[in-house]
Amino acid sequence: MSQTKPQGKTAGEDLKRLRDSRKSQIAAATARMKEQRQTVQALEAALRQGDKTVPELVQATRIPSAQILYYLATLKKYGKVVEGEAAGSYFRYRLAEATTPDQAAASDQE
Repeated sequence: MSQTKPQGKTAGEDLKRLRDSRKSQIAAATARMKEQRQTVQALEAALRQGDKTVPELVQATRIPSAQILYYLATLKKYGKVVEGEAAGSYFRYRLAEATTPDQAAASDQE
């Protein structure tokens, strides 16, 4: 019994067609990831200069406040940013201090 493939329907051709059909989706996802990276880098650069409130971050980065709040919440969730004391009706945010495993163990022993 011989198995026959339809003419012009090889696995390589199918894969090429699939890549071509998804090229725009891949490009859009890559562009979104690049934009997200740039936003995070801008926020981190602003926070390296000192603690800032959301309005101060808006002024420093020119990023809309809703977007800043989203990224701050995400960065806070992953331990990159911490919420400080309140400054009026806003909290001040700062970069989390990087701790090594040795520093964390030493602070646990205290």
